[in-house]
Amino acid sequence: MLLLAVKVLNTENRNFLAKYGIEVVTPDTIKANQISEIVISYGWDNAIGEEILTNPSSKLKWIQAQSAGVDYLPLAQLKARDITVTNASGLKALPIAQTVLSYILYFARGLHMYATRTHWEPFTDQYLVSELPVLVFGTGRIGQQIAKLIKSFGGTVYGVNRTGHQVPNFDRVYAMTDYQEGLAKADIVVDGLPGTTETDNFFDERFFEQMNQLFLFINIGRGTTLNQSALLSAIDDSRVKYAALDVTTPEPLPKNHPLFERSQILLTQHTSWGENAQTGRAGGLFTFLEKNVPSFVTEGTFVQNVVDLDRGY
Repeated sequence: MLLLAVKVLNTENRNFLAKYGIEVVTPDTIKANQISEIVISYGWDNAIGEEILTNPSSKLKWIQAQSAGVDYLPLAQLKARDITVTNASGLKALPIAQTVLSYILYFARGLHMYATRTHWEPFTDQYLVSELPVLVFGTGRIGQQIAKLIKSFGGTVYGVNRTGHQVPNFDRVYAMTDYQEGLAKADIVVDGLPGTTETDNFFDERFFEQMNQLFLFINIGRGTTLNQSALLSAIDDSRVKYAALDVTTPEPLPKNHPLFERSQILLTQHTSWGENAQTGRAGGLFTFLEKNVPSFVTEGTFVQNVVDLDRGY
């Protein structure tokens, strides 16, 4: 069985795979006659991926994506070929959640004012986390970790998911079609939605028209879920006081983009996943592959993180 390692594998990883009869090739070592023999892709390479998918003899059965979001993959084509995608949902939940908490504290505790101040002028328009109810769109592993941290600070946190089913650590969860009650209670909104056709441009002008001095809007989901022009308008007319964006459209943002020019907006340039112990966006990814390998090799099944290719997550 052949695995294409787009992401780096160390010796220990390779030894584990060898126990299951899995041979490893990389984008640098793969030969033309091996393209059709790849069964597993660990990460995704667009160029080699296209060669695989256009090869009628391809044996590809499984892609382990390097991220929680999989909107960059040709999902319809993969479904037609009966190829399973497992994602990295939960891999960076803790660092992303801590980044969200840092955004909240940065603005709530007035640090944004002191960051550039060069004279003595006390700023006391500050809040406790418990004084700013939070509404999180997306109650998956990242959303749950965000909720857990907010609750540890004595905060109130509401959630929004597709059906409105209740999830641990949230005070209440609303459906995507019926979130307005939660929005009316919230001072902070967190966009943690995946990038799908249903969520594209979800946070648009109509959404922000519902705002009445929202304290903080956060996006750690996908840039495509947010209409940035609508957010800028909401910032400019004070419907939204502050914003913290880790993801944008496009990435990277061009010089002199309006998002750079608003002092009320903090941009962290898609780094909320960062942690020192597991370097890189895919640090720790092998643990997800490792858990699925035994059942895949013996039964062709998976135990975790299988993506619904129709929904895109």
